[in-house]
Amino acid sequence: MSKSERDELRLTAPLSWLDGVDPETGVITQPGHPQAGLSVAGKRVVMPHSVGSTVGAYGLFKLARHGVAPREIVLKHPDSVTISAELAGIPVRVLGAVEAPRPEAPEGVPDEFVRFLQKEASLAGAHSYIPVRSVHLSGISYATIGDAGLEFLEGLVERGVRFRTLVTTNPAGMDVSRWREMGVPESFAERQIRIVKSLNEMGATPTLTCTPYLAGNLPRPGEHVCWGESSAVAFANSVLGARTNREGSVKAIAAAVVGLTPAYGMHLDENRAPSVIVETDGSLSGTTDFSAAGYFVGESVPRGVPLYRGIKEASIDELKAMGAGGAASGSIELFHVEGITPNPIGSLQGGVEVLRLERRDVDGTIEQLSTTGSMPDLVTLGCPHLSLSELREIHGLLRGRKVSVPFWLFTARATLSQLPEGVLRDMEGSGAKVYADTCMVVAPLRAMGYRVIATNSAKAAKYLRTLGGLDVILLPTRELVERFSRPA
Repeated sequence: MSKSERDELRLTAPLSWLDGVDPETGVITQPGHPQAGLSVAGKRVVMPHSVGSTVGAYGLFKLARHGVAPREIVLKHPDSVTISAELAGIPVRVLGAVEAPRPEAPEGVPDEFVRFLQKEASLAGAHSYIPVRSVHLSGISYATIGDAGLEFLEGLVERGVRFRTLVTTNPAGMDVSRWREMGVPESFAERQIRIVKSLNEMGATPTLTCTPYLAGNLPRPGEHVCWGESSAVAFANSVLGARTNREGSVKAIAAAVVGLTPAYGMHLDENRAPSVIVETDGSLSGTTDFSAAGYFVGESVPRGVPLYRGIKEASIDELKAMGAGGAASGSIELFHVEGITPNPIGSLQGGVEVLRLERRDVDGTIEQLSTTGSMPDLVTLGCPHLSLSELREIHGLLRGRKVSVPFWLFTARATLSQLPEGVLRDMEGSGAKVYADTCMVVAPLRAMGYRVIATNSAKAAKYLRTLGGLDVILLPTRELVERFSRPA
């Protein structure tokens, strides 16, 4: 093997920078990845693109902090998450990139953010920039960004960096009002509070939710925004008809400071047409089915724009779950459901791939994501955060029952404020707890003593295992209530 071959690592499948690489060693840990067990440390990494969480941008910061980052990353397809490595001092290239013009930024904007957006535009082949109405930031929990992220954010505050557009924030690692009740370690809470404080000082609105569209940040159809949080990206593009790329958590900060984003990807009409037709058998019902279906499709066509056929009806909550599933297993930014979602489909070109999605595929995905049949230590619902209609549904299921294991529900504080006091009192009277600001994926559950978690979400099931190191039971909401509660 030549020195150049030893210094280069070619990845034959996409990689998640958040939960697919050990941040302390650089070793690829992503389940099923063809290069699992190899290290990216010091290598020229050639790869298709990233998948999964947009917080992977901070994963690159962690690799750099521990001295095990790639020497350089070469992308086949540009993606904002991996391009964020530039802000961690890791060079990124895309073959065939051309020099883009420098964005016209407001006076006083830090030059490194202006240069970063120019570099992203160059790598993506963008020739112009778009003003963004809003930015939604991922990477808010200390569990996911660690000291590397905390130091980056506090450094920006010390320099007086401020946001220039509406900025909302993803869930933190704890309910900021009830973290002691949750059992969150004080050392974690102290760092988490510093993260939220830093973002607030830069001008963010502390929504602390992955459903910003339910907490006041509701873009109009056709409106250009810059959102991290992969499930919210899928919802904004697919259900709201807005336009955003799957933005790396750190890139979204740059866009919030400058007020612009390069014009490529999902901002352009030509990239929003379906690239794969998903023929369903009409059996999807409930958020768990929809999340598992999205997860299956995301694994099958990681960068595709699916057009689902055969779905007769789907609620907002089911579409929310479908987008979250596809974004967790792949990097699906936009999907169409024929006759339901608002985006015009246009004429389909010949040769579009057809993927069949049958009942056995959904059930197989649920089985694949379930790692144990043991009794759970904790039942968790709310990934993405529960809507008001979901909370009301769970209230009905819990009425007249007592939970038999800890049973936690996660929602946005803005949503919780709309829940009638009597409903909340009934739910917590059953022994369930309703927490805001956080969720099971970004809370330090293992440090809190939990080992087996039951959930209704394919996205949660994936990250509880790969990021949290926990065993998982994946079941529909009704079945979770029936199994893990009893008549009062």
